[in-house]
Amino acid sequence: MLQKWFLIDERVRFIVMASLNMVLRYFIFVLFGVIFGTLHYQKILLAMWAISSVVAFYSYKTLVFNTQGNHLKEYGKSVLIWGFSYVVNAIVLDVLVAKAAFNVYASQAVAILFLLITNYLLFKHFAFKKPKTIWTRWEKMLRFFDLFSK
Repeated sequence: MLQKWFLIDERVRFIVMASLNMVLRYFIFVLFGVIFGTLHYQKILLAMWAISSVVAFYSYKTLVFNTQGNHLKEYGKSVLIWGFSYVVNAIVLDVLVAKAAFNVYASQAVAILFLLITNYLLFKHFAFKKPKTIWTRWEKMLRFFDLFSK
């Protein structure tokens, strides 16, 4: 089953996993809002990001980008991306709730959707960036002649 999953385009896998993570984040946000009230929605937002980051990291690492090792390095880069995303999320949420007087739950849904594309690019090209293969001259020559054998 997992082999079939990796036949799906990476962008589609990211959208699926990001969507599931966003549903989880939104559920946590709403749950905390119901439990603690929405007066301090920025604190709820911070708690939501802290809890969901571990789940999101492992789902992106293993089910989207399929990288091996480098857990701490990749998690550190992921935390930087989430820090950036948190700031953007907080600003969008504040503008929509405080300035535009939108509903806090609808505003958070808009903010989450806004971050989808940005996060994919940052995770792909920064956190889970795969190292480039460095070819020796001998390997380049063999690859060149390999083109003629096809």
